[in-house]
Amino acid sequence: MRRKASLLFINIFLLLLMVAFNNCGQPGEIRMAQLPSSSVGENDGLGTTPDPGAPVAPIVRPPVNPPTQSEPLLTKYEKTITLSETLKADILFVVDNSVSMEDEQSNMSARFPLFIKSLMQINWKVGVITTDVDDADYSFSDGQLQEIQNGVNYIDSKSTDAEASFSNVIQRRESGSPYEQGIYATYRFLERQKNSKTPFMRTDASLNVVFLTDADETPYEDKNGVTVVQKRNKPEELVKYLKSNWPMKKFQFHSIVVNEGDADCLSQSDNESYGIAYETLSKATNGVKGSVCAKDYGSQLQFMSEKIKDLVKTLTLDCSPAYDSVAKKYKFGIKHDGTEKVEVEKIEGNIVYFKGGLPTGNIKLEYICPSGMLSN
Repeated sequence: MRRKASLLFINIFLLLLMVAFNNCGQPGEIRMAQLPSSSVGENDGLGTTPDPGAPVAPIVRPPVNPPTQSEPLLTKYEKTITLSETLKADILFVVDNSVSMEDEQSNMSARFPLFIKSLMQINWKVGVITTDVDDADYSFSDGQLQEIQNGVNYIDSKSTDAEASFSNVIQRRESGSPYEQGIYATYRFLERQKNSKTPFMRTDASLNVVFLTDADETPYEDKNGVTVVQKRNKPEELVKYLKSNWPMKKFQFHSIVVNEGDADCLSQSDNESYGIAYETLSKATNGVKGSVCAKDYGSQLQFMSEKIKDLVKTLTLDCSPAYDSVAKKYKFGIKHDGTEKVEVEKIEGNIVYFKGGLPTGNIKLEYICPSGMLSN
């Protein structure tokens, strides 16, 4: 009896060991009575119990398909605009109002009509200040815009009598300071603009400054005869101030002065000195360097108008056009009177840069952008 009991105990113990060995696997796995995948769903649906010594079939997981990349949704935009509504230029004339400048002021007045005629496709705005900064109590001093008529201190592309109004304001009647300080005056003009509730400068317009003088920047002398150059007299400080307060504004400085080294011009009339400081500003901003001794300012002003147009030859779109990698171009088109006449130089983001001349009148824009990509 004891022998039979011992054999039964040993058999039970071996059976338990086999069951325990079969359950040894990865943590968290249950492997008891695991069925081969081929047996599931066969015969009676229950399958058969595998031989404990047989290898266990691996679990086969279905492959994960990578997500397919769909083409982006595109939106087409169409609009008709007038370039003069979008291409804006603010133009500030800084005129030397000392007693020696009567002829030069008259010359500028006579050629102003040609200047604005060249800007027909631009939404322009013109204001005038003087080189006098002696006393802010004088209405013509310290960077103050000069009144043109009826309390208005500018003319623009919508003015019906722009030529007559400009002639009236550019030809000065006062005897201005012999210390011509056009850079200082422009600096004060900008300071006034920064604090003005009704500024002359528009946020979306370029700034174009035209200096007209027969002298260089002429800072005051102290009692000992020493010239005191202040921060507002320095060309680099004027550019720095402009950039720091209007960082996105495009600007140029043009000068009609006695060109450096032009001894013949310097000797004419009552011309005082080479306009080196003004030429420095023109060179630094790709502006025009004209001669105050020219008998006709027409060609110089026309050249300035071309520079002004170059500075504003951009359009801002509602979004960045999609790029066609097959055709190797942006999905953008522009038509003038139904004919492709306007050439595009480049497109950067939602900014379109033109090359060549810009037409007057209406133009039609057609462009395609990825949906949801409207510019802020």
